[in-house]
Amino acid sequence: MDNFDYFIVFYTLILGLAVTELLGGFARLVRARAVGKLEPQTALLALLTLILVLATWIDARISLLSVTVDFAGLWAPILLAILYYLAAAVVFPHDDADHERLADYYSARKRFVVGMLLAAGIVEHVTYLPVFEGQWARHPAIFWLYLLPYNVAIDGSMIALLFVRSRRANVVMLSVLILLITIPYWDAGLIREVIARHFHYSSAG
Repeated sequence: MDNFDYFIVFYTLILGLAVTELLGGFARLVRARAVGKLEPQTALLALLTLILVLATWIDARISLLSVTVDFAGLWAPILLAILYYLAAAVVFPHDDADHERLADYYSARKRFVVGMLLAAGIVEHVTYLPVFEGQWARHPAIFWLYLLPYNVAIDGSMIALLFVRSRRANVVMLSVLILLITIPYWDAGLIREVIARHFHYSSAG
């Protein structure tokens, strides 16, 4: 077992706990027969958190392939997984009484959850620095036309979500973030490949 395989087991465990928190929160709604009271904002925030956790796990095979099993190599990915766990643990209320006021619960907890997701995104940029540097050096068009604007769009949308107040604005921003994050993973790198072919790069990886 190499360093990556040794580490990824622990990393997957923490990310798995985040998914468990989300599923457990939804299960509490089901047990309390409160699914019908689920606010669109809470549902979309839960979906966004789930997608980010899954995307982070997918990215691990690229961004963490050279991880070293020591504190210098592990602090960023472990902190990343912890931030996602904290976000996931707060999306749904633990107190059944809060099921009657999910809109108020969302308003009171949104900044914490989105703050954790934003912090996780920043830490993920740190884990991705070798990938960013490699693309900048070998495939500058992919870096400038895709990687940089894509990540700025996500971070900017996350910051906007922190400050919007109305229910409609929250639903719109959450939907935008879900689309932004899902599209690149749905098309399995098609955007990069299109840019690579246009600029005659041998590979987009």
